[in-house]
Amino acid sequence: MKNNILWIGFVVVMMVHLIIWTQVEHLAPLLLIKFYVFLSVMFLMLITVINIINRTVPEFLGLSFIGIILLKFVLMYLIRMKLDFEQVPHYKFHFIIPYFVLTGLLTYYTIQLLNQEKKH
Repeated sequence: MKNNILWIGFVVVMMVHLIIWTQVEHLAPLLLIKFYVFLSVMFLMLITVINIINRTVPEFLGLSFIGIILLKFVLMYLIRMKLDFEQVPHYKFHFIIPYFVLTGLLTYYTIQLLNQEKKH
């Protein structure tokens, strides 16, 4: 169930953003697609790392999650120049909101894993 919420949330965020991007802002979807490919790869990578940590050393999952969020922030900062966000009008709103929504989904997933550990 928790994996379904992650993927449904990710797809909903992407579809709403794509509709706003193309219909309201009338912008070409290529930059948005590159951004979501990057977010997808990063999201899958971080979910995989969280699962590996949960299976090997579950007592450090909370601390590892803090490091993972820091890693996500640094990766986003580094890739910002490669994706050329500044060419998009109101780029802060277009890219920060999906970033934080996906960070929220990652947090939700980690909390579910932490609560699962408390039950066992």
